[in-house]
Amino acid sequence: MKLKALFCLGLLVMFGSPSVEAATKRICTMTLNSADEKEALRQLYASEDVVITELVPAEGKNPRWLQNACESGIQCDVLLISGHFGGVFFGEGNSTTLDLKEIERLSCENSCPGILSKPKDVFLMGCNTLSSKTPDKRSIEEYVEVLIKNGFPRDLAERVAFSRYSEYGMSISQIFSSAFNNVERLHGFTSTGPLGKVAAPLLKKALRDTSAQTLFSKGPDTKKLNQLFAGSSYRIVSPKTESDPNYKALTCNAYSDSINENREAIHFLSKKLHLKKYYEPLLEATQNPLFMSLLQDTLRASPEATRNFENFFLEIGAARSLPLKMKMQFLDLQAQLGLLPATVKAEQQERLIRQRLGDGLNFIVTDQFCAMKDLLKSTELKAGWLPYTSNAWQFIPRLSQCFGSYDMGIEGLLKEMMYSNESPIRREALRALKGRLYSHDFSQLLKASAQWPQRDRLDMSYSIGLKAPTEMLPPIVETCLAKAATGDNAESRDGYRWYCLNQFEQLIDNPLKCHLVARSFETQSVTGLDWNCLTRFNHEIHLGSCLEAADRNADIESSDNVRWYCWSKLSEQKQLSRSECLALASSMKIQGNRFKANWNCMNRIAN
Repeated sequence: MKLKALFCLGLLVMFGSPSVEAATKRICTMTLNSADEKEALRQLYASEDVVITELVPAEGKNPRWLQNACESGIQCDVLLISGHFGGVFFGEGNSTTLDLKEIERLSCENSCPGILSKPKDVFLMGCNTLSSKTPDKRSIEEYVEVLIKNGFPRDLAERVAFSRYSEYGMSISQIFSSAFNNVERLHGFTSTGPLGKVAAPLLKKALRDTSAQTLFSKGPDTKKLNQLFAGSSYRIVSPKTESDPNYKALTCNAYSDSINENREAIHFLSKKLHLKKYYEPLLEATQNPLFMSLLQDTLRASPEATRNFENFFLEIGAARSLPLKMKMQFLDLQAQLGLLPATVKAEQQERLIRQRLGDGLNFIVTDQFCAMKDLLKSTELKAGWLPYTSNAWQFIPRLSQCFGSYDMGIEGLLKEMMYSNESPIRREALRALKGRLYSHDFSQLLKASAQWPQRDRLDMSYSIGLKAPTEMLPPIVETCLAKAATGDNAESRDGYRWYCLNQFEQLIDNPLKCHLVARSFETQSVTGLDWNCLTRFNHEIHLGSCLEAADRNADIESSDNVRWYCWSKLSEQKQLSRSECLALASSMKIQGNRFKANWNCMNRIAN
């Protein structure tokens, strides 16, 4: 309790005490990209009576930043969110993001009223934030490419584009209106919007004659805002009329762990015309075991509900531009609900996979399959599915790691690649062959690897566990570690391991030996050693050592910091292929880091 009290006190210091400043009006800002719009509001309204509070922390990449702001009890009278938007607010060179789904979740929980409910006006200064389903100048495919260029993984880019342009589901404007259903006005854009440096002067000019008192009591001059932003797709909506109350109730009930609320959601979804409009909460609810169990019971008991679901699956399965991952998810869902035999599901998923691979294999397609690992864990990748072109060859090792298994044809290809003259292909092939090599393979690899650079030999030790005698810990170090293991508790045992490390530092002369010591640690003091293993040997590190050090770190910010350090060093030393870079990017724990790293891989890594 004492720690919790101190934590809450810290949040109050950071964001200000709501009780002390009850008479003060507050404009809250969430700046994910440029601060131009925030600066415009600051110049107009910052005073003794109006506080401008930035909710996005200036330092760090804490994914809980919004929850922390909510828990502080801060009360916002106006909210401004600025950044690029594609289902997620993000910024250039910024690892902090704000996901619309996170806003929805907090709104359902009613755990953030001071930020999501109290403001009269919420400015959503990003492209498509108040878009309808009406087409604009871009097609779904063009929008997908725009998002990919901004660092979005292809599966997420396709889902966001489908939500924006397809006739299925809610519009983005309706979803935002549902999440901010108690505010008076939402401001945003139906399509592409102006950059901050363009929008800020317009915003400032539109609000110049609106006093602080008027802004907080009656709101801004909407007529002037519409006039000045004319031609920029600017839009103002009232959430109460724009939102679909059924969507809000359904979303919250489907997320809930209440059996009655789950039943209400299922009863509503089972109606004939509701599934097409509300497919998003259905997909999200598949992660809720209670919901799925109740839904299965409902379909077993109701032929009418079963027919409605069957018709919906037929219709959406034929939808234009339905993302590959969603197609796979819907097939999976049909099988879970007993509407599709497992063999038919496997056949249809195989057909989808072959179609996508038949269009060509590149970094983006490979990354898309790797983002669907959970859906592919029962699928065997077959050599016959792959296009045999010189360009596709380099992607096979990483692709094969993203399926549940692969056939002998793929295994044969990988075993050829593990002797490739190209180090990146060789390293990736060995990672893919983990668990598929035999004693004669190890013997041949030991001979061949004697000619490889030390970095590649060490990476092989991480990927398949094969170590040359010179890369093993000296017996004197092993003896010291064995003595450490006899200690009374984890802290004392790890303390002695630190002694071993310091005592025999000269014998622990590469990152592998350093990590062999680290693997014996039992407490999080190992994170210091992992950093030491990387920084001390930064000219010999490789993807294997980086991922091991990062994965052992329980703090997700620190874990991603390890990955960024490795990205910096490996790319600087030209020891990171694009495929390895994407593997490193996809392992990032924080969404914004994944976007940023993905962009780096596609734009700053040559091959």
